Amino acid sequence: MVKIGITARLFLSLLIVSVLTAVGVGVGTRWSFKRGFQGYLNEVEARRMEAMAYEFAQAYQQHGNWDFIRNNRAAWERYTGAIGRERATSPRPGGDSIYYAVPDKAPRRLGLYDSAGNHLAGNLQTGDDLRYQPVLVGGVAVGTLAGAPLRGLQEEAEQTFQVQQQRDSLFIVLFTLVLAALAAILLARHFVAPTRRLIAAASKVAEGDYGVRVPHAQRDELGTLARNFNLMVATLESNEALRRHFMADISHELRTPLSVLQAQLEAMEDGIEPIDNDSLKALMDEVATLSRLVEDMRQITLSEVGAFDYRREPLDLAALLRTEIQRWGEPLAQAGMEIIVDSAPVMIVDGDTIRLRQLLRNLFNNTLRHADGATQLGVSLHTLRGQAVLTLSDNGVGVSDAGLPMLFERFWRGDRARSRATGGSGLGLSICRSIVEAHGGSIAASHTHTAVPRGLSIRITLPLAGESA
Repeated sequence: MVKIGITARLFLSLLIVSVLTAVGVGVGTRWSFKRGFQGYLNEVEARRMEAMAYEFAQAYQQHGNWDFIRNNRAAWERYTGAIGRERATSPRPGGDSIYYAVPDKAPRRLGLYDSAGNHLAGNLQTGDDLRYQPVLVGGVAVGTLAGAPLRGLQEEAEQTFQVQQQRDSLFIVLFTLVLAALAAILLARHFVAPTRRLIAAASKVAEGDYGVRVPHAQRDELGTLARNFNLMVATLESNEALRRHFMADISHELRTPLSVLQAQLEAMEDGIEPIDNDSLKALMDEVATLSRLVEDMRQITLSEVGAFDYRREPLDLAALLRTEIQRWGEPLAQAGMEIIVDSAPVMIVDGDTIRLRQLLRNLFNNTLRHADGATQLGVSLHTLRGQAVLTLSDNGVGVSDAGLPMLFERFWRGDRARSRATGGSGLGLSICRSIVEAHGGSIAASHTHTAVPRGLSIRITLPLAGESA
């Protein structure tokens, strides 16, 4: 089966519309010309009858009766043939135009009758559509001209004119179609050009080139499509970069504990490191680090693909927060931090108890590990415009301006020199973001103070029970 491209389809569509338009205009013009030209000739005949009636009135006054033309064909042709269809340039008295003579052209569709209706000369006319023109002498009708309307083009000049007009109309239609075909080709190429660029760009994207972009200056649907295509490619490019960074981060995070395990095992094998409880404990610590890292990666992967089993139900977030504060109060106190609580007594939200508890524990654990120099941790829980707002603010060193936007990214640490023993896996806050977004909320980080040390403030919003997420 022959495949027809979009350019050919658009060209054929425009050409078909042009052909139908040209044919319709040609047929309509021919019909309009035929009807209008015939009407014009009938109007000329009406004017001619008026002129004839004037001539016959003058002759009647001269002879005193109709005997001069009764059954006198020569007289009939002489009087009627003197009134041709072509107008003279000099006006007739009274404002009407006169017609100069056309010899031997007595009209075949006219007849003259006296005041009693008796036929005097010309043809006997019949029909319901006859035209009557009275012959007036002194305001009194002494006779009547009866004429049949023109039902077709009879004169050779009229027929020649009609044929010429039809030939010209056909030429105009053909010329119009040629112009329409050329315009259709140019328009089809112009309209399809953006689509061709999109197809070429899509082919490059399919080959893995995410740097390609298409122009989107047009302010129409194709321009919108091009802009959306560029956004899609930019998203793919960003996702590809994140994937590569993620793989590199995973490799980096796994390499260190595996290298330590390998080195300790080789030392034990060579007899350099004794196989005792301390050595085994060191190995178990590295294995625990690996297990924690793998579990964190599993958690973040499950949360990002939506595989977490969220069982949302109304729960008291304030009560859950009080429980976690009691649990983390002692570890934070040992680290030199005092918890200052400002919370509503009850705060009902729609959420999963297990996941929200994991959220709070990750936040407290992040403060415990990374709030260097902090002596206070402020915990606030209030409502604002139909949402629960939870804020954890410390007065420690905080995070740099450049680090704030990266705080919730995977494997990001404010201090790259820190090890996993002190710096964690770098996935805790990323898991927090996934949990909050799954509950229809938002999470953001900012500086607690403008002065140094500025501290870190994490603000979380969650919909209240009964509010749409």
